[in-house]
Amino acid sequence: MIVDFKELRIPLIHPTYPPYHTGKYMEEYFYEFYLNNKKEFDQTGFTLIPIFWTNVYIMEGKGANKRRLIQPYINALPDGRYFTVSQHDDAVAEQLPEGTLSFEGGGNGSGIPLPLICSKMPTKSTTTKKDIFCSFVGSASHPIRDAIKETYISDSDFQLYMKPWTHAIPDAQLNFFIDITNRSKFSLSPRGYGAQSFRFYEILQLNSIPVIVYDKKWFPFEDEIDYESFCVLIHAEEIPNLKNILNNISDKQQRDMLKKGKVIYNKYFTLDGMCKQILKVLQAQC
Repeated sequence: MIVDFKELRIPLIHPTYPPYHTGKYMEEYFYEFYLNNKKEFDQTGFTLIPIFWTNVYIMEGKGANKRRLIQPYINALPDGRYFTVSQHDDAVAEQLPEGTLSFEGGGNGSGIPLPLICSKMPTKSTTTKKDIFCSFVGSASHPIRDAIKETYISDSDFQLYMKPWTHAIPDAQLNFFIDITNRSKFSLSPRGYGAQSFRFYEILQLNSIPVIVYDKKWFPFEDEIDYESFCVLIHAEEIPNLKNILNNISDKQQRDMLKKGKVIYNKYFTLDGMCKQILKVLQAQC
């Protein structure tokens, strides 16, 4: 029996987030990649469960209503080897067939970590000066972010700007984020509602060194990527010592990390690079 998931590949009618994003989001982009490379995917023995999870979760709501909509489709699948790709922080909440590989960008699940990415951001700032030691421009959406603010808001080496989270981000605020990040030697990427943030991948594009502040490890393609070669990893418990850790990174190390970050971003953290890595993971399971 062929299960038609067309009703679960609904378009998203929702404010664009991040505000600079254009084109398809992760799940839609991957679905097109899958169709264009179906022969290679078929050779892995895995079949895609082609649901646009994020669109369904947002448009249909969470909880019981969502589960009633999605679960019957999954239950109707014949025996086989499956995989799926999701971006939403809370996906995938449904009961998938045993052995399904769930590639997840949000970080609140227990699947295979994916980068939380979208289209490339505009890099309008062209400044090369690094007159800010460390910065964060974003929302106050997690206690880790609150802890950073409480610890360093009075430290002149840190520029911290936090507001309540919202979809609506004016151009002026986006341009401010781009300018501050581009001028920063280090830019903080603390987790928000999900275990990872778009910000990490934005920082890489803006020629700054990401500082991941985490309480749950969620590092995509960790078997291939040496994260410590291009970013700083700080557990939430180390926040009081964050400044000392950054001060111990020499200028040469910073230059090397920036150079390595560009290479890693272009290979792994674009939408096309992510899709190729998913195929590679599946091929390794054959």
